[in-house]
Amino acid sequence: MKVFWGIIILSISLFANMDVAFVKSIMGSIEVKRGDKMIPLKLSDKIYEKDIIFTKNNSHVAVIFNDGSVLALQENSILRVDKYLFAPSKNLYDFELYLSNGKALFESGKVGKLASQSVKFRIPQARIGIRGTKFLVEAKQ
Repeated sequence: MKVFWGIIILSISLFANMDVAFVKSIMGSIEVKRGDKMIPLKLSDKIYEKDIIFTKNNSHVAVIFNDGSVLALQENSILRVDKYLFAPSKNLYDFELYLSNGKALFESGKVGKLASQSVKFRIPQARIGIRGTKFLVEAKQ
């Protein structure tokens, strides 16, 4: 039993520092908070679990996740990548985003098709379960 839990913990730690997405398109001023640092985002930059993406006035960004899910954030948006795990060979999936402000267009990829119950999109007023759909959501602080 100890070996089983050791393997699980090792597997999770291996995924902890892996990129989960990349910037597909960008316009204007976009920053990501990674740990305690604010970093300007550029085309093709990697996105990691726990990153918080900030779009400024007249700015937008499109992000492609490793499973093919697409996220587009409009101006003045704040989105946190709470959880992302896409390991189909191990049948492990977990995907949770939190939009605290702004507008986002989301289309789920393989995680939504293989394990739709694993995809969650939260806003301050609600939690949305994803079932392989495309939707636009707005959150206001």
